[in-house]
Amino acid sequence: MKLGAQLYTLHKQCETPADLLNSMKRVKEIGYDVAQASGICAIDGDLFRSYIDEVGLPMTCTHRSFDEIVNHTEESIKWHKTIGSPIVGIGSMPLEFHGSLEGLKKFKEIMAEPVKKILDAGLRFTYHNHAFEFEIWDGVLPYDYMIEEMPDFDFIHDVYWSTYAGACPKKYIKLLAEAGRMTDVHFKDMKSDPKGPICACGDGVIDFAPLADLCYSLGIKNIHVEQDNAYTFDDPFEQMERSFKHLRPLIK
Repeated sequence: MKLGAQLYTLHKQCETPADLLNSMKRVKEIGYDVAQASGICAIDGDLFRSYIDEVGLPMTCTHRSFDEIVNHTEESIKWHKTIGSPIVGIGSMPLEFHGSLEGLKKFKEIMAEPVKKILDAGLRFTYHNHAFEFEIWDGVLPYDYMIEEMPDFDFIHDVYWSTYAGACPKKYIKLLAEAGRMTDVHFKDMKSDPKGPICACGDGVIDFAPLADLCYSLGIKNIHVEQDNAYTFDDPFEQMERSFKHLRPLIK
């Protein structure tokens, strides 16, 4: 199992190709094994691949925009294959689909064709949760609906957001991993309970040891550290280092 850096954590430090390369080098120096490409600058696939090879920091997955995935599917597939990412991911369901079963069904309908193209190209497609997927919309829990009704979707489960929503991250990690629908998980900590702000792993209330053990036992390949608010700290890299030092001993 590898410990990765979700580059969205450092999106303010990845706004140009030069900044992206510097951030990748610093992430590697901290000790991270792999990374997730999310929140980074627009960059040519060949150039990005050269950075990946130079630094030795493989991209295990991404988060790309809804527009790219739906309207520029072939270009996205080519970009992912060029950079060596086996997974095309989306970070959230667009707001226009929130709040109703009708919206969920519309999201499912729109995503069907691009996701099929992604799978046909030999890649996987993943969805990353927040807290809203654990609300009830017209008698339906959206996350459960997506798992049951969107079988072509894999998932990157975010343990902070499921905890925030009052759901059980262990339940969903086990369910999705045993179904072969999850290879990557997001770890981020909660400063206080319940519904506290995001903080570096080890600075909050989430116990990551049993979560890491569960991921290992289920064959999860990658745990990515994501700290959405790291940019509000004086040194986001120091936040990533704090998380690394707390989690590294837990990763088998």
